[in-house]
Amino acid sequence: MKKNVFIPVLLLLIILPGFTQVKPPVKKVYAYKQASIPGILPASDENDIKENNGAKKTERKQNYNYWFYLSIRKTENIKITGLWISGKQHGIKSEIVTNLPVKKIVFTGLEKNDTTIMVPVTGNKIILVYPSGEITGDSKYALNFARTNELVIRYISKGKTHYTTIKRINELIPDVRQ
Repeated sequence: MKKNVFIPVLLLLIILPGFTQVKPPVKKVYAYKQASIPGILPASDENDIKENNGAKKTERKQNYNYWFYLSIRKTENIKITGLWISGKQHGIKSEIVTNLPVKKIVFTGLEKNDTTIMVPVTGNKIILVYPSGEITGDSKYALNFARTNELVIRYISKGKTHYTTIKRINELIPDVRQ
């Protein structure tokens, strides 16, 4: 009788861990962007239009500074392998953050500046990730995520590839420098 119960219980203990869901190592993502204000734009004149065969110069596109912070368990190690912002793949730079909380002082041009706490004090390891310029790449799986999310980060943990996404990146007000 004991053998009849022992074998199914043993098999259940061996098989059951295979059905448990593995939690991804990234606990939380803090994502920020800040518009950079360009210098004085030159006024377009008739000479510019003549030089371009009647076409106006292409308008400048808005540039942003980005900060993405990944919160992971202290014992966890990950390797970031992909970064997509608004559907475009970017090169990656990253570093471990040791000073918490992470604060961003926004210079408003007024007497009092605006301070934003980007990452609160936490017991987790914080990794700062930021883009190093657009690159060409082809990951159809990541592009599927990028269609519905403004930010997609791909990383490897324990030999497995994971993705973390953010629908909308938090936008900080632009700095006003004098």
